[in-house]
Amino acid sequence: MAVVERLGQIGKLLIGVWIAGVAVAMFLVIPQYEGLGNAGRIVIMHVPTAWVSVLAFAVSALFSGLYLWKRRPEHDHYALAAAESGFLFTALATVTGMIFSQVVWGIYWNWDPRQTSIFVLLLIYAALFALRSAIDDPARRRQLSAVYSLFAFVTVPFLVFVAPRIADSTLHPNCAFIQGSKCDGITLEVGMIGLLGDRKIQLLALERQGDVVTAEVKVSEPGLTSETILRPSYDLAAGEMVARPEFPGLRYQLGLEAVDLRANTALLNIEAPGTGLLENRRTLFTFLASIGGFTALFFWLLTLRATLLDAQWALAQRGGSRV
Repeated sequence: MAVVERLGQIGKLLIGVWIAGVAVAMFLVIPQYEGLGNAGRIVIMHVPTAWVSVLAFAVSALFSGLYLWKRRPEHDHYALAAAESGFLFTALATVTGMIFSQVVWGIYWNWDPRQTSIFVLLLIYAALFALRSAIDDPARRRQLSAVYSLFAFVTVPFLVFVAPRIADSTLHPNCAFIQGSKCDGITLEVGMIGLLGDRKIQLLALERQGDVVTAEVKVSEPGLTSETILRPSYDLAAGEMVARPEFPGLRYQLGLEAVDLRANTALLNIEAPGTGLLENRRTLFTFLASIGGFTALFFWLLTLRATLLDAQWALAQRGGSRV
């Protein structure tokens, strides 16, 4: 027992040092994301916490299934501990995402499909905890909680991976920020109005000088609080964008990705101001280290919380009460 406790203390210390090292590397090792400065660093924590939350809910579902199969209280304890940890990591992912949204988009919450889906996920697992607290009989509480946990996890892949990609939205920074992702943009004919993210845009004119075509675009802020004219351009000979002006108050740019002068149309899109975040090796290794650190933290929290629940149940059994 003394050896196990010593190993537990060493493991806890190593996890603390590991995550502290990741936090230091976020600011002192990895370079700034071009155009976003320090705001880009938060992705080193935001994405791993979101991924670990999915892992935690999967572990909760696994132990819920084991409880329904073998009816062992310790399986219920692990299922509850994993669900609580998943809820915690989901909340961390939500908060870090809100901070990034404020820095880049100028608003903490805009009911983007990804923000909405993660909010629904929090409500689903909050309902699990409410269910457990509303049932006094231990056996019935464990059985119903296990069934609910299995059904709750069915929604996780849909809410985390599917739903945000079904909706036609460019509000979430992943569209232009994460390496390898691509925004769909919007094709407008001269005079037409459309939505790009939560900004209303109108293509006023297309002007050609040599091989360079410049689009005159009127951008209206949400609520029509203000309007401005942006002039992105496109090189027909090279087949690439030239000028990419920034949206007012944002650190993202308006790009002219394609032009059809015969149809008098243009493809306009939100563009990231720099290159892929994970192209730099220092950033990539720090990102992977963050995933490893938060995964280890989850398993430590899982073991600690489940052990405490086991001890609470054992004490209650000795005292003649039921938990």
